[in-house]
Amino acid sequence: MPAGTPADVAAAIRTSLDLVGTRSGWNNKCDRLACRAYGFANSGYDSAFAHWAVMVATGHAHPGQRCPPVGAFVFWATHGPDGHVSLVVATDPGCDPSRIKLVSNDVLNNRTGFDGGVYLVTLAQIESGFVSRAGYLGWSDPVCAGVHLPAATAAGT
Repeated sequence: MPAGTPADVAAAIRTSLDLVGTRSGWNNKCDRLACRAYGFANSGYDSAFAHWAVMVATGHAHPGQRCPPVGAFVFWATHGPDGHVSLVVATDPGCDPSRIKLVSNDVLNNRTGFDGGVYLVTLAQIESGFVSRAGYLGWSDPVCAGVHLPAATAAGT
């Protein structure tokens, strides 16, 4: 983690990395997964695409920018109406997509046979078939509108 990373971001990254390797329970719940890292039971939005739209409307979005900071949410438009979002857990000063790491759900389900698995992948990996690079919308500050989890709640689904 880069020096000076805020405590809430560092905690969110640890929480999301603790979920990596989960084999089920997160199918089509990318927005919930991203916000769970920050201590929310849900995102408070109907979909990742709806979440992105609110981030744009409220000035929290960075459309088209492909060099997200750690702790940010990255969004894609997909073939379906819901879109996709992932949490950035490592970045690269040169913005190399093969070095920017994300925690995301479902990305490798076809390869692993899991249903709703949680994975550590690079930006390049996720855009090599799960989502399209052309569908990349940008990144946003980690803002959620859902219900906060009680402080002692585990990171489960």
